[in-house]
Amino acid sequence: MRCALLSVIFVLAAVPVQAGDARRGALRLMTYNLDYANPSFGPTLDAIAAAGADVVLLQEVSERWRDALIERFATTYPHRAFRIHTRMAGGLAVLSKLPLAHEELWAPPADTGAWFPAERIVVAAPFCALQLLNVHLRPARDRGSWLRGFMTTREVRRKEIEAHWQKLDRDAPTIVAGDFNEDPSGRAVAFLAQQGMTRVPTTGPTTWHYQAITRGLAVDLLKMDIDHVMIDGRLAASDARVLDAGTSDHRPVVVAIAPR
Repeated sequence: MRCALLSVIFVLAAVPVQAGDARRGALRLMTYNLDYANPSFGPTLDAIAAAGADVVLLQEVSERWRDALIERFATTYPHRAFRIHTRMAGGLAVLSKLPLAHEELWAPPADTGAWFPAERIVVAAPFCALQLLNVHLRPARDRGSWLRGFMTTREVRRKEIEAHWQKLDRDAPTIVAGDFNEDPSGRAVAFLAQQGMTRVPTTGPTTWHYQAITRGLAVDLLKMDIDHVMIDGRLAASDARVLDAGTSDHRPVVVAIAPR
């Protein structure tokens, strides 16, 4: 597998870290949109803890979420970066058991209609220096309407991910993950597929659901797979699952990543 020369240093630095799957040559990754307005932190924090991922990519991280995450996971995830946004839904974070070799925030690409930034991370995985892009693409909303937005924002997300793609390091094994705000047939997913990336299929329920309370019971009015993990051809995925856990309108996605 082709890796940057510096990855040798990263591997040596990662040896003492206690990371479950990573010690066996695979990295266990989670992506999870917390929902900045979610009032019930406990079950969502429990969902992160129970999954035991080596690296956790988070979206919609508010200041309150940041404080709760640090309090709960200060020991479990010693390597962390938080990027709080003026729009609370735009906040991003990474929690990691493995050292972060690099972390930076990319502004919403100009002239695309994007709302939120993206977070580029290089993590010291056991097998290589691994490049991750944590994304929260433009929601399907236009002038307050989800119905209009479903039709008018599809090309926005494609332009948004294309602009980010131009800035990624082509020499590094790459994962793009997060809240794409579109199903697997969306244009951002299709663009990455055209660049040689593969969407990791998952088992379990849908990654997002919109609920209403009817006669005291929570009923899904809408549900879709809009949170995705996409990997390039140098990587292989296994044990990819959507967990029916937490209290966000999104569910956590967990996948094991290893070199091909």
